[in-house]
Amino acid sequence: MKEGEQIKQEYVGERLEMEKYILVALFLVQQRWGYIISKDLASDHITTKQWLMMIVLANAFQSPPSMQEVADAMSTTHQNVKQLAIRLEARGFLNIERDPTNKRILRLKVTPECSQFWDKRTPDDIKSIKSLFQGLNDGEIKDLFEIMAKLENSSGKLYQEAKKIRN
Repeated sequence: MKEGEQIKQEYVGERLEMEKYILVALFLVQQRWGYIISKDLASDHITTKQWLMMIVLANAFQSPPSMQEVADAMSTTHQNVKQLAIRLEARGFLNIERDPTNKRILRLKVTPECSQFWDKRTPDDIKSIKSLFQGLNDGEIKDLFEIMAKLENSSGKLYQEAKKIRN
């Protein structure tokens, strides 16, 4: 084996070990943050999945999306979105409405109650978010933001490819 090939193999081995660690760490962080956020939301009787869906609805669309559009944005199924939407509608946070041009499509429309909910939570949410990132300085936050954007983009492409293979 040539010296260059050995160095490359060592790098690949070291890189692979770091990638494995990052993968596991991301899952652990997600689990831990999910637990923390669940505790923060418990007094409002909102689950983390409902919380995420409300964030997606409020920020990812210019007009009321279909259930399938929300499912695609959340990388989940239409059925999961429907279950969440029914619960959120019962709480008054959104309305499920038929599309005026295609009655088979159900659209999700955020209500004023949803906006009031977020307005009420804003001060506590800011404190919670700050606590999740308390160990990072401004430069690290910027770097992490850029890295996460790349990971989110590439994971979205891989997710779409996996969906095509599965269907």
